[in-house]
Amino acid sequence: MLRRMFVLSLGILSLAFLAPAARAQFANQVNYLGPHVGLSGVGSTLTLGVDYERGITSVGQVGPGIIGVGGLFDYFSYGENPGGYGGTWTYIDIGVTGMYHFVLTNNKWDPFLGVYLGDEITSWSWGSSAKAYYASLGIPAPSETSGGVALGGCAGVRYFFNNEWAAEARVGFGFYVLALGVDYSF
Repeated sequence: MLRRMFVLSLGILSLAFLAPAARAQFANQVNYLGPHVGLSGVGSTLTLGVDYERGITSVGQVGPGIIGVGGLFDYFSYGENPGGYGGTWTYIDIGVTGMYHFVLTNNKWDPFLGVYLGDEITSWSWGSSAKAYYASLGIPAPSETSGGVALGGCAGVRYFFNNEWAAEARVGFGFYVLALGVDYSF
């Protein structure tokens, strides 16, 4: 899994050598949307997601940086085998984000810090051996679904290949511990 993430990040970064110069880094009134692949802090499994962000301030309005707000969606699932009756955990994270982007003289780089607030929906599904056991008792296997407030934070950076495309890397806590993605600006 880590090898796949390394190969993906290496491939994304290699595109930087082929790309024309970028016009600017994160900007006010511009939208950024893209998929990401991450590493979950729960079960050490791969996450798949999409994030969106829009710049809402200009340089100088709130310090020397730019504030962006948006949202994110993440999904991951992994199996366990407690007591020989295996099953699958599934997590769906939906949240809003707030990021502070630091302005650099090199327009290709966009470092930022951010926070997440959202809902984490967790469910457990029993495997076939557990379902067979419960069926032998004449009752359905219990299913568990729960949700709750999730809070997280991150530090990250975007690298702009050109005016529309950027690679993104984030480390954090809460929703995922590592994420690599690509963003399209419009």
